[in-house]
Amino acid sequence: MKEFFLKEKPVMALVTIRKTREDIYCSMISKKIDTTYAHTVKTISKLEEEGLVKSKKDGRKKILELTPEGEEFADKFVDLLEAFDGGTTSEVEYTLNK
Repeated sequence: MKEFFLKEKPVMALVTIRKTREDIYCSMISKKIDTTYAHTVKTISKLEEEGLVKSKKDGRKKILELTPEGEEFADKFVDLLEAFDGGTTSEVEYTLNK
């Protein structure tokens, strides 16, 4: 699990789910973190296997949300990203809103 989370895209996927105030699904995440849909689906599947993300079907869409453990990890990653940016959320927000 450690090797997986030392990669940028899984971290940004978790943070994106945490920071998004609306229902979110894989295609939205792939656009926000600038990766392919297939890669995003694979990343989200791994996050689900690890118990950090859960999904529910809404018609054809698969709505994603964090588990309590996923929220804890995402919050830690947000804190770490903010520390790298001098304690502000602006860079994290900018990255997620591209």
